[in-house]
Amino acid sequence: MNINNKITIVIVLYNSSNLIFDCLKSLTQFNIIIVDNGKNLNILNELKHKKNIKIISQNKNLGYGCGINFAFKYIETDFFLILNPDVVIDESSILKLLDTALNNQNCAIAAPLNIPDTDSFGILPEKRSLYEKNKNDFYKIENINKLKPDGEICVDVTKGCALLINSKYFKEVDFFTEKYFLFWEEIDLCRKFLKKKLAIIVNPNSIAHHNQGSSGKLNLKNFFIRSYHNELSPLYYFEVKKNSLYLYKNMFKYLFRTLSYLLILNLKGSLKNLSKLLANIKYIIK
Repeated sequence: MNINNKITIVIVLYNSSNLIFDCLKSLTQFNIIIVDNGKNLNILNELKHKKNIKIISQNKNLGYGCGINFAFKYIETDFFLILNPDVVIDESSILKLLDTALNNQNCAIAAPLNIPDTDSFGILPEKRSLYEKNKNDFYKIENINKLKPDGEICVDVTKGCALLINSKYFKEVDFFTEKYFLFWEEIDLCRKFLKKKLAIIVNPNSIAHHNQGSSGKLNLKNFFIRSYHNELSPLYYFEVKKNSLYLYKNMFKYLFRTLSYLLILNLKGSLKNLSKLLANIKYIIK
């Protein structure tokens, strides 16, 4: 089987660390599309001469889901594999994902077991509990992830760091929802597939090694962006009413914390709460 006729790999980069080179080491036999979201000049200079790599950009930061949607215009294969730049997966594991997708006609996503993540897959957030009580714990499904499944398992959601997606089904659900800039876009995509009676299947014999949180360079700007969208994205997902008392309580809480942390010179704590405050304001006024 010519795998390049079946799978295209897509990687979105923004201010990326050198971990991308570890990711690419085992992927030399695949055609790869890299979406440049900005601040990757040194890395791209090393990659631009690679024959199996195509670099595309709109000269701005599109975000994660929009970046994948942009790359999809260049994909001609039946399947495409989304990888975070901090993920390492070998050819054998990728082929196992392809087998899963080919052997299950309604499979929209085939995903590996992510090591060492304990929140690799689970159920939809709305099935767990009320958003207000558990918004930071939605990914976790305590019992099922303690043991490696004996075989392929259908799940509601799986982590977006490594996803083999059926191109046909991706079109049918109108791609990633573009109101998400960062975080929760893969949960929303899984929910859209489930509404179409399509399957998300984890193959535990396919292994991806995930250096979680190490794909981008750490600085205050990135910290602010991540905190901001970590607050904003679930508001979109749950379609929280804009006149909800919950939002106004949030804003008061984050304003109080922003000022309190500032008074004790905890700048990082103040910045985090300021980002959350602005996320709630953005959600209300948009």
